[in-house]
Amino acid sequence: MEREVFIIGVGMTPIKKQGPSYESLCREAIKEAMEDAGLDFEGDKGVVEAVYYGNCTQGLFTSQHSIRGQVVLRRLNFSGIPVVNVENACATASTALHEAINRIRANEAQVVLAIGVEKMFPDMERIEDFPEIKAALPYLGFASFWIACEQDRRNEYVEVWRKEKADLLGIPYEETSVGGDRSPFMDYYAIKALYMMKKYGYTQEHLARVCAKTHSHGALNPKAQYRKAMSWEEVLKDKLITYPLTRSMCSPIGEGAAAAIVCSKDYLSQHPEIKDPVMVRASVLVSGRDRGPYEEDISARGARKAFQISGLTPKDIDVLEVHDATSFGEIYQSAQAGFCSLPEAGDYCASGATSLGGELPTNTSGGLVSRGHPVGCTGLAQVYEVVTQLRSRAGERQVKGASLGMCINGGGVIGAEEASLCVHIFEGP
Repeated sequence: MEREVFIIGVGMTPIKKQGPSYESLCREAIKEAMEDAGLDFEGDKGVVEAVYYGNCTQGLFTSQHSIRGQVVLRRLNFSGIPVVNVENACATASTALHEAINRIRANEAQVVLAIGVEKMFPDMERIEDFPEIKAALPYLGFASFWIACEQDRRNEYVEVWRKEKADLLGIPYEETSVGGDRSPFMDYYAIKALYMMKKYGYTQEHLARVCAKTHSHGALNPKAQYRKAMSWEEVLKDKLITYPLTRSMCSPIGEGAAAAIVCSKDYLSQHPEIKDPVMVRASVLVSGRDRGPYEEDISARGARKAFQISGLTPKDIDVLEVHDATSFGEIYQSAQAGFCSLPEAGDYCASGATSLGGELPTNTSGGLVSRGHPVGCTGLAQVYEVVTQLRSRAGERQVKGASLGMCINGGGVIGAEEASLCVHIFEGP
């Protein structure tokens, strides 16, 4: 039987388009998580026996390609303990948590910290100190996408996606495009949406209704990047990014950090003063595979394994956070994970079922499209939300009676699906 593991502290910065330094972001998130766990940030660092530090772009924007976590954490006075640097594209932070949980289960530690932090812009005030970054500035936006795909095959991806767009939209190849003034990830998600629209009859209105619901949740979250409620009609009228996706349906660029403190059952039993511990019922990490556009997705495989480990079913879940890099993601992942069927998913998610007060409140944080998507932070931002919900601390966006929550966090792209994916299931106190 696996050792029981608990989350006893979570912390998160507000998500902003541009935030402070890596050290400042980590300090804020870790301090909140430690205090939540009943630990003093200055005096109790010795309680933490290991740190998993998640980040994607620090090397790209600072030239600190190695020992990223050691550099940042030493400046915060964490020293002498194992620091493991984790990078897994958009699934980086959830992977850091997965590894922290496994360290506890392996009986190599009693208390472990997982942190995910991301900045999406270089420090322009010091750019002259880094001539290699200054020289690369014109290319960094495009490069920051392809580092999460197959770098050496980017031209092949562009060619394939343009052909798929031409076929699905019934337009000449010459009228298609990928990237340019947008992240090519938006083209990837648009194509996935078009395939499902073709087969199952999803509509742009379905996406708009889901998007409006998610923005309404984000408006209630004080740490969300965007806190503006929108009607589905406003979402449809917003700037078209690449059909069927409008701007409001797409996750923004943002910076921030999120952290979690995990501990063993032994540590928890020795510290009865800890408030509202949340049990880890499942922690799953899977990788993608080559498949056709209508075959079973990585989300289905990851969720099925998580349900098998936990002994639960989709009907048991009270609150769900999914990886809605675009609003289509909620529809698709909800179906793949077993919460509804693929043919019904558009109607189900657009019906209000995934709203606060619905049968499965989803992305109560505002999701990636409203809370924000600082790539290396996102997985733990999801965890922050679900843990907050299970402890009944979510304020205006609280899901009444929530006792079981689930997070699905994908990362990168290879072929038709994400390169990696983490699924977590948690049980409240």
